[in-house]
Amino acid sequence: MKETRKLKFRRGKIKPPSQKRIKRVSSMMMKDFSVMPVYLIVPFSIYSSSVTFRFLHTVITKFFMSQYLQKLHITHRKIKHVDHELDWKIPFRPDKAKIYMEFINIWIRPLCMLLKRFGVRHGSKLCAEFLRYIDLSYREAWKIYSVCMTTTVRPECKSSKAITGIQKADPHYLCVPSLHIAIVCLCFSFYRMLFEREGFTQKEKDTWNKELYEHAVSIGETVLYVKQHSVNCIPAALYMMTRIAPELFTPEMAVTFINDLFKNQKDIPESDRKKINAHMQFTYERFLLEGAATAEDWTEPVLRWLYDYVPFNVKQNVSLRS
Repeated sequence: MKETRKLKFRRGKIKPPSQKRIKRVSSMMMKDFSVMPVYLIVPFSIYSSSVTFRFLHTVITKFFMSQYLQKLHITHRKIKHVDHELDWKIPFRPDKAKIYMEFINIWIRPLCMLLKRFGVRHGSKLCAEFLRYIDLSYREAWKIYSVCMTTTVRPECKSSKAITGIQKADPHYLCVPSLHIAIVCLCFSFYRMLFEREGFTQKEKDTWNKELYEHAVSIGETVLYVKQHSVNCIPAALYMMTRIAPELFTPEMAVTFINDLFKNQKDIPESDRKKINAHMQFTYERFLLEGAATAEDWTEPVLRWLYDYVPFNVKQNVSLRS
């Protein structure tokens, strides 16, 4: 990997932290870092404020507002179902809603680690580097959303306040590509690169790479358990990340991520798990191969697939499997 590719979104020099700072954080798990310092520092630091507000503007206009305008019938974009019959090989698990909601904390807590390890000045620069990637991910996903919105059938679950709250708050029109999957994969792959580039200790790399990856896999499983996404949404997200951030996320990482989904779960028969993972890998490789001929526009194979896709009718299954 060339250094120029590693420095795609880096701005300015980063001063190595003191041994005192390293010692202070190296024994912590990523889940132990608070999110509050990030909210209090990153939006106001001169090194990260501009990219923070650009990212917030992107999320508001290209993710939240676009869905609510559609829900209120102010805009009238095409909406297509992307359900697949394999989705219903995965049980509906309302108890997984808490893990699903960890999608935000999985990438905010590491920013706190950067602030504590490098200090506000240099930590903010590294936070800004990650935020440039996450902003890129939302903007690139919008290239699909702005042409064709996508949704899936979600079973009602009045017994779960968490599921009811998620479904009421989320209009659920932006499924392909799944930003949940894109961001968790960006998170573990970005830090895998950063830990090497910035000379983190072996202990830090071993502990935090493992934790971030396992957390990403658990969230990847949960988007299917709570029926917020289809098995079709995951390969589209992995393909997008392969194309827009090849310096971080490789096809090998994508295939490994797919194969690790549900590996340690006991509620899906192994025969079904193999079918689910094989479908996702086949779809991902299809996008990758078709996209090789469209180097300037990664969206073409995904949009072509959306135009041709005939969704599985799950309405009759929902009452039986929820």
